[in-house]
Amino acid sequence: MDEYATGVTRIDDHHKMIFRTAEDFRLALDTGRGENTYGLLLDFLDLYVRGHFGFEEDCMDEYRCPVARKNKQAHAAFLEVLQGYRQQYAAGGYRPADARDLVDAIDNWLDGHICRIDVQLKGYVRNSRSASAAASPS
Repeated sequence: MDEYATGVTRIDDHHKMIFRTAEDFRLALDTGRGENTYGLLLDFLDLYVRGHFGFEEDCMDEYRCPVARKNKQAHAAFLEVLQGYRQQYAAGGYRPADARDLVDAIDNWLDGHICRIDVQLKGYVRNSRSASAAASPS
């Protein structure tokens, strides 16, 4: 998953966890267990991505990454989409089409977001570490 690397291990681990969760949920859908796990997925995503987004945004700010603002806007947009799925679920219960749409949206959003925005952090992390090493006495 080098194409998704940001230079911050914790962020990269978070991304892997979200991808794994989406894969696990897709398997649950494919094996007829979607109804039993959809609410759990929504709850997990709501909690997990909020923590992840906060940490990632702090890193972008710390390393002065120029896409930090764009990153925050993308995160806010994703949270709105997630909230829409949560509201649909609360109002109408489990709908297989909604569940499948959500897991596809997660995959597509993560792939596009990480590859377009998050990976830009890598150069700033590397430059910061190089500058720190150069400033340290030998």
